[in-house]
Amino acid sequence: MLLDLINIRKVRRAIVYFGLILAALFFQNTILAKVPILGVTAMVIPCFVVAAAFFEGGVWGCVFGLVLGIFYDLSLAGTSLLFTILLPIIGFASGSLVMFFLNRRPLSFFLVSAAALIITAFCQMFALLVFSQTKVLPLLITGALQVLWTLPLSFTAYYSCRKISGLDLSK
Repeated sequence: MLLDLINIRKVRRAIVYFGLILAALFFQNTILAKVPILGVTAMVIPCFVVAAAFFEGGVWGCVFGLVLGIFYDLSLAGTSLLFTILLPIIGFASGSLVMFFLNRRPLSFFLVSAAALIITAFCQMFALLVFSQTKVLPLLITGALQVLWTLPLSFTAYYSCRKISGLDLSK
């Protein structure tokens, strides 16, 4: 009786998305962290959250962002909760945009990913802008370079989540 309430297809899809979370963290922390261009490394994690929200909706995007944010914050050296708070918001907002305003095409994904990356870069530099005597221009250049370096890599997230959303997991 209790097992009738559980949707096995959604449980299997959640397991596959958890594998994608591990692959995204591995890709971010081992490959992209070692390849800086102009002193800036790419950060593809928000793109994976946007991609999951594009194909699964705002609630799944929020849950995916929360789990990915927790694991990503744990993998960083500091004790920040930035990504644990920011990524669920990005996931829910992008899933809601797709539900009501946008289609699931690559151009829409590219634009929403660019917005998510810009918001993430701003949130990363916010504490430095407010609480220290850091100049604004170097931070803006670093944030812009991070966004520009990450955008071509964002399509790996789009196509992997599109493939997962189309899997037949009913067997």
